[in-house]
Amino acid sequence: MAILFPGEKVPQREVILITVWFLMALMSYPDLNAIHYKGFGGFTTKEECEEKRVITENGITDMEIRRGNTVYIETYCMEMYAFPSQLDAPRRNPPENPPKPAEFEA
Repeated sequence: MAILFPGEKVPQREVILITVWFLMALMSYPDLNAIHYKGFGGFTTKEECEEKRVITENGITDMEIRRGNTVYIETYCMEMYAFPSQLDAPRRNPPENPPKPAEFEA
């Protein structure tokens, strides 16, 4: 623990944040009492996020049709700030691979 004398400032680390785009899918089912959501990691450009948004929405829709479910889906690309190290971690469920049905069960 450092001792500070009057007039000294607390040393601060430089915090670096970058702009990322976060993809959010919201789903509503007629017989469930909750809105389901699924987030998909950060993208570095809005264009990349918008491209993955269409792929993700179509993938979820196809999966629900195959299961015989009625679903209403909206997807959004949201701008936010993140620490650069968060983009280095591997994505658990990239949008190129549509979510598995078990992920959406209540």
